[in-house]
Amino acid sequence: MTLKPRFLSSIAALAIAALLVPSSTRAQTVSLRMQGFLPSALSTQKAFEEFAKVVNEKSGGKLVINVLPVGGAVGVTETISAIQAGVLDGHHTCAVFHAAKEPGFGVLDTGPTFDTVEQRDRWFTDGDGVTLLRELYAQFGMHYVGNVFWQVEHIPSRKPLNGIADLKGLKIRVPPGLVSDMLSKAGAAVVNIAGGDVFTALQSGVIDAADWSSPSMNIDSGLHKVAKYSVNASHSLPACEIAVSKAKWDAIPPDLKKLFEAEVRAMSAKVKDTIIASDKAALEKLKADGVQVITWPKEEVNKLRAVTWEVQDQFAARSPMAKKIVESLRSFQKNTAR
Repeated sequence: MTLKPRFLSSIAALAIAALLVPSSTRAQTVSLRMQGFLPSALSTQKAFEEFAKVVNEKSGGKLVINVLPVGGAVGVTETISAIQAGVLDGHHTCAVFHAAKEPGFGVLDTGPTFDTVEQRDRWFTDGDGVTLLRELYAQFGMHYVGNVFWQVEHIPSRKPLNGIADLKGLKIRVPPGLVSDMLSKAGAAVVNIAGGDVFTALQSGVIDAADWSSPSMNIDSGLHKVAKYSVNASHSLPACEIAVSKAKWDAIPPDLKKLFEAEVRAMSAKVKDTIIASDKAALEKLKADGVQVITWPKEEVNKLRAVTWEVQDQFAARSPMAKKIVESLRSFQKNTAR
């Protein structure tokens, strides 16, 4: 078939017009389906949803993120497998949920390794944190985007816990992982029960205490009604992060990658402000409700740190990645200790 000159000129005009359209306009929309690790009602999940909304708006609809709460697609420990299978494209999670896949994830609940939350967060900004997390996630065909703030956790307890000696024989609910091994090694009787059963177990005396979350989230769960001690032993300080499928990340244009990264940092800052303010108010409410808040002195935290390092050594022996992370955490702590 012979094309007429006018038709050919029309095709040429369309081709030139297409070239003149900005690349961001011509680019296809990239959609990400991501799951969080908390229910929709909690502030951290709301911040995740707001992050997605802002990215959608600032990208002009070119980067669309659809957010699910915990369990929206799969269980909290199954998101990496779901991402590899294409069921999800990314997640907001805490690394320790995936310790069964790679011990390197497990040692990222640093517990009392660091003196403060700020020191731990500086491991990401000034230390090897980002590099090592990217190497860790790359094993699973994923790209680590960035850290999201998490606060040191408290132990709701029916008994006063003033130091490591009080852990001996304590019946405490702890999920499997490094913290569970650490508390067990310190003498506690670790009980693994579902999160939904913790309130009843505390109320009935089946357990004496629970490894749970920050004071504000403990109040949201009502645990202060049956556990009249809130203990800050620096026992648990998990790293939380956002990571996505490497294939999906590679499909995002460079300018939108920068937007994504900037909004992860903004989300982390918002979560930090919200949790700190909420925990401050929560501690006042706990005291008003007759709950005794106990903060361990440094010498007791150091005793727990020694036990934590023993357990970290056990994790480090299980994989080269875990060994690299443990060595980096300790080196940074030593070099930045107050």
